[in-house]
Amino acid sequence: MRVGVVEGFFGPEWPWTDRHQFCEALRSYGGDFYIYAPKRDPYLRKDWTEQHPADWWNELKKLSRKCEVSGVEFGVALSPFELHTHWTTEMKAVLREKVLRLHDLGITYLGLFFDDMKGAPDLAAKQAEIVEFTRGLSSTKIIFCPTYYSDDPILDKVFGVRPVGYLSEIGRDMHLDVEICWTGRKVISPTIEGEELVEVAKVLRRKPFIWDNLFANDGPKNCKFLKIKPFSGRTRTAFENSSGWALNLMNQPALSQIVFASAGAVLKHDDNPDAALLSALEIIAGPQSGRMLAAFAMAVNEIGLDQIDPLTVNELRSALNPESPFEAEVLAWLDGRYIVGPECLTD
Repeated sequence: MRVGVVEGFFGPEWPWTDRHQFCEALRSYGGDFYIYAPKRDPYLRKDWTEQHPADWWNELKKLSRKCEVSGVEFGVALSPFELHTHWTTEMKAVLREKVLRLHDLGITYLGLFFDDMKGAPDLAAKQAEIVEFTRGLSSTKIIFCPTYYSDDPILDKVFGVRPVGYLSEIGRDMHLDVEICWTGRKVISPTIEGEELVEVAKVLRRKPFIWDNLFANDGPKNCKFLKIKPFSGRTRTAFENSSGWALNLMNQPALSQIVFASAGAVLKHDDNPDAALLSALEIIAGPQSGRMLAAFAMAVNEIGLDQIDPLTVNELRSALNPESPFEAEVLAWLDGRYIVGPECLTD
């Protein structure tokens, strides 16, 4: 079983240097893979038919090499925007060219992510056909994200009512070597339990690949919080009932290292979530920064940017060390540098 990172959030992307640093440390945090899928990369989403500019492409190649030397499996996710509505011979040729180009990066995983797209009556059949077409291009492992990747009714509200039997049809028609994503009963699920995943596996005809948004703070509401909190509501039993577990993390890369490490300890070793977080804070951020972040965790995680009182803000500003990358991210958050607009429709 594998646990890793999917950089699949809206809002400010991680800088390339932070991506490299995260991938260098990922194995020491119990991680196995990193999937590049930021929502603000237009060449993987609405402008997917266009190729990345040379400088961007070179950065992706460097990141792939960094993962390779760090012992981390690397993946890239393509979201061919609403391709199911114009699945023509011409578009098949465009998809083929794009997929083969992405394979040049030396990827272990190719994501085909159909989240944040409008539904359609023949959605499952068209998506299964697109995935099968892509499977025929190489032996790279495919991770498929359905349009309706949760029971959450917010998906039906935003993207249209899901077709009856959508996930059952996906599970029936999609080859068993394709991983299928599931976020839990909600887009951001308070719990993801082992028994729940057993039932989901019956529908998908395979163990689900978990896309976990517990720490994500990329929406207009959630960006007002830093999710420095225990990895609760998940256990090793749930992990064993998945085919893999991908954490979609915060817009803050340094702080995300801390919560990722705590999540890995819970999933792989069944550690206590509170103890795992405190340990990760001290080991990764250092004793001093770790204590500082733990002291203010409730203010930044539960109270939020809009409600935090001025006295606490002043205490944070005077106490935090801008030379620490972890504390510097809290200061930047206080300054409003991580505000996300309405691009995240499910927040």
